[in-house]
Amino acid sequence: MPFRSVPPNVIELRCLACGALIPADFTATTCPAPGHEGERGILDVRYDYERARRDFPTGDAALLGPSVWRWRAVLPVNPPTATLLSAGDTPLVSAPRLAKRLGLAELWLKDDTRNPTRSFKDRATAVGMAIAIARGYPGVTCASAGNAAISLAGFAAHAGIPCTVFVPSYASAERLRWLERFGATVHVSTGNYDQAFDECEAFVDAKGWYNRNCAYNPFLVEGKKTAAFEIAAQLGNRIPDAVVCAVGDGCTLGAIGKGFRELRAMGMTVTLPQLVGVQAETVSPLVARQHGASWTSTGAATAAASIAVQRPRNAVRVLHEVKECRGTLLAVSEARIAEAQAAYAREAGVVVEAATATTLAGLEALVADGQLAGARVVAVLTGNRD
Repeated sequence: MPFRSVPPNVIELRCLACGALIPADFTATTCPAPGHEGERGILDVRYDYERARRDFPTGDAALLGPSVWRWRAVLPVNPPTATLLSAGDTPLVSAPRLAKRLGLAELWLKDDTRNPTRSFKDRATAVGMAIAIARGYPGVTCASAGNAAISLAGFAAHAGIPCTVFVPSYASAERLRWLERFGATVHVSTGNYDQAFDECEAFVDAKGWYNRNCAYNPFLVEGKKTAAFEIAAQLGNRIPDAVVCAVGDGCTLGAIGKGFRELRAMGMTVTLPQLVGVQAETVSPLVARQHGASWTSTGAATAAASIAVQRPRNAVRVLHEVKECRGTLLAVSEARIAEAQAAYAREAGVVVEAATATTLAGLEALVADGQLAGARVVAVLTGNRD
């Protein structure tokens, strides 16, 4: 079957924790080297960037489809021969009223709620499904608070592949209904996202299905990073001053940071945007980690269910990317999240989930602290389904 081997543009996998280099292989998950101090070593896909630059679309070509596969020069799998749902090519929408109120030169909304299943997760799912189909896996699975599970269920339904998903006890009724509509087998955990994640990992070990868990699958963040390429192309190859995104496991913001770094590695830019990651105050382990503190869960809940991750498994990646661009992580209150969710609708005409609303709440906090005055900012809208 095609694509059973990693394409030649991929040169190796590198552990972000210990620096170990291992051969690129689709079966790789985390670093096999010992001694990661209780954290599994997150692997990063590395490319031949000189070769990639020759094949990377620029100018008008960078604004044309087909979806995420336009950027195949720096993707770990070739475009699928089987028909898959499309992902990517989402609009970058100006939000002048919000920009004026915040004192920003410009504010754009990268609206990934326009993806097939209405979330940013479709970018990763497109790449994962291409690999799963090419390698003939009997089924696909993941753990998720909702959006990733719905994404996988939708893509699996389109491809006719069995799908089992693991969701936490607090998954909303609306999200469960979407999973049922797509025909997925749904396991509702008795605990939180972290318990659902562990149950999914055990299922993968027992069944041998394709694992779409982005934290431990090094190839899935490659789909997510395409948002950075689109943002740069949509801004006429200009890099914004800052990109703000909600953060749970750390995969999404880490992937966006990697995308901008790869643009620099290919000579497309010399600058990087400041990455701003936002968590809910009640579940903010990455904010604690950035400041060198340990995180102890209080057991408090958050309306931002999509990012309610007590034990972020991609911490190494996102902390690395934030440090690389002199970015920051911050936490916002439940009241601020609710206010920001309403403001997105009232002042920009977009409906977002509570987790996505943290982006505006975070921007408001930074502006109040005297930061980002006159900046050009992109806020990533990752979902609109609570």
